Amino acid sequence: MEEKETIHINLLTELTGNLISEESEWEEEWTENDAYGMLLDGTDLAWYESAIREELNRYGEDDLMQYFPGSASIQEKVKSAVVTIENQEGILYGCTKLELKEFLNPEELKELGDYITGQYSDGWGEGFEQQDIQVEEGILNVHFWHSGMEQAKMQEETKTQNETQTEKSHPNKQRPKLRLLGHDGNIFSIMSDASILLKNNDQTAEAKEMCKRVRESGDYNKALCIISEYVETELSSPPKEKETKKGKKKNQPER
Repeated sequence: MEEKETIHINLLTELTGNLISEESEWEEEWTENDAYGMLLDGTDLAWYESAIREELNRYGEDDLMQYFPGSASIQEKVKSAVVTIENQEGILYGCTKLELKEFLNPEELKELGDYITGQYSDGWGEGFEQQDIQVEEGILNVHFWHSGMEQAKMQEETKTQNETQTEKSHPNKQRPKLRLLGHDGNIFSIMSDASILLKNNDQTAEAKEMCKRVRESGDYNKALCIISEYVETELSSPPKEKETKKGKKKNQPER
């Protein structure tokens, strides 16, 4: 009897992290913003993908099925459930890679999803979030589970991604506007609001680039100027008018 082809499924969940600065002159602002450092989302964490993946290799990309106590039908269908990370369009996700002998029915998929969520919060993930990942800016802790986390997105690994769904660049995009006057003066609050505006304007790559430059600037005023390059603020340079050469009409007398 011919053996069935193995099915590969990815369960993607939101990643968050906390970055604690060790020597930054902005350390006080970071700790005021969050008791455990600066809160990062999947877009921010994409900049640290290599460091996180390296820590995962050290910690162990465990097969969660070795701990699974649930339905026999799931144990029969699922060959492995390995935890890793996945970068999709500049956003880093927590990812459990399922290797299946056959598809799970909705009830089985829910049971397995609940088990994996439990492993993220109280089991495997609870241990991993306690690992201190050393990065250039300080210490990074990564959370595979957080309160209010959305349900896992399921994707077949073999499914081709539609690269034309979103434009990679938006050369004619108008900069979103951010009013600094009356805004919370915390630079990371301003950066966060600017990043949200850019993402909502389909400029995720620009948001990532801006945040990286702001973190590396080390100076409040310089950081404001960087933000004002990406979103329109009171500090932004006025747009340059296009120069057009007006040709003289034939037989038009000169003055």
